[in-house]
Amino acid sequence: MLLIAYIIKFNMAVPLEKHESEILANRLDKYNYTFSAIRNESDTRSFYKGKIRRASWVRKGIPDFFLILKRWAGCFIELKRQRPVSKKSGKLLKSPSKVTEEQKVWIASLSLVPNMYASICYWAKEAVDFILENEAR
Repeated sequence: MLLIAYIIKFNMAVPLEKHESEILANRLDKYNYTFSAIRNESDTRSFYKGKIRRASWVRKGIPDFFLILKRWAGCFIELKRQRPVSKKSGKLLKSPSKVTEEQKVWIASLSLVPNMYASICYWAKEAVDFILENEAR
């Protein structure tokens, strides 16, 4: 509820990725999933922090979330900013977040692993739907 008030207060048509991540994490907690967010921020503002990140062997493009499905399968989710809706046509527009080549490679590679599911989702609800869909397989 606080998040929705924040979005309205700052007149944001589309929530930021960090807000979508917060919503997804809250939902995963609510449904008792074992999960972790993977910190791989590339927009490091300081040279020193960037050097530490590179030295820690964190790879570019690794998905944002990893969780264990209740049927003992793994699931990786790359969460992107929600697609805005056109006021004229009502159709979905392009997402303000871009998918990098590294992210595409990670998702494709992880999808090849047995009992592992990976997807790029453009908002928290899409991610929850992806999780529930793969939970039912």
